[in-house]
Amino acid sequence: MAVLEKIIETATKPVSKTVDGLYNIFLGMYTVFKNTSRDPITSSYPTKMPELYSRSRHRLALNVDPDTGEHLCIACKQCERVCPDTCISVIAHPDVKAKSSQFYIDHGLCMFCGLCTEVCPTDCIINTVDFEMSEENREDLIYDIRKLTLTQEQSRAYFQMKGYKTKREKAIEKANADPSKKPPAEGGISHKAVEAALAALGVEVAA
Repeated sequence: MAVLEKIIETATKPVSKTVDGLYNIFLGMYTVFKNTSRDPITSSYPTKMPELYSRSRHRLALNVDPDTGEHLCIACKQCERVCPDTCISVIAHPDVKAKSSQFYIDHGLCMFCGLCTEVCPTDCIINTVDFEMSEENREDLIYDIRKLTLTQEQSRAYFQMKGYKTKREKAIEKANADPSKKPPAEGGISHKAVEAALAALGVEVAA
């Protein structure tokens, strides 16, 4: 009986393999024909840039105050301590308290985990959606504070995307909420009230 089963198995094995092969070919051709009439979903990079999610973690950058242009880094070195790749170096200003004189990030070592952005108390260091950082030398991937710092408009766009309010916006809300500083009769907001609230927040008001 065992010999008969072995003979049957030997005889039917090539047929079974042939049927399996034809079935897999059918599946492949079915997928091809099913997608023949569909529009392509791939984009021709770099002619067309991909649309990335706003929370994509790519090149690191430093925010400034959108209203004053003042650097937001207070040299607390939280990002430097939390970085698992030790690719961040913060040098505090020798004369000015709570201010950094230099800031270095080695993007060649960075794994874009986002831990530094989570611990930053001032939302200074952020991940941008810029992923084009190819360089000929590894040394060029080390960004200093000048190369890392965003413009006021770029920082404003980031804060708007996150839903954060600037010092000036908070000052205006505070002035509106203060009953002792009523707005003018024609509506709007008292300039003196805004200036007082801004001064309380440490924001310089241009003359």
